[in-house]
Amino acid sequence: MKRLPPARPPAAPRQLSIPFESERLRTMSLAERSTVLARMARLLLEAAGAATEERSDDER
Repeated sequence: MKRLPPARPPAAPRQLSIPFESERLRTMSLAERSTVLARMARLLLEAAGAATEERSDDER
C-alpha cells in the first residue's frame, strides 16, 4: 500500500485591502458617498450570494 504525501497546511486567508480614506473619498459630497456605499453594499451582497430585488425608478 502506498503512503500518501504529507498534507499541506491550509492556505492563509487573504483579505482585500481597500484604502477608505483616499483623497477621492474625502472630497466626495455626501450624496456621492451615499451612492457609492449603497453600490458597494449591493455588490458585496451579490458576491455573497444574497438575493437582491430589483427596484424600478418609481420605488427609489
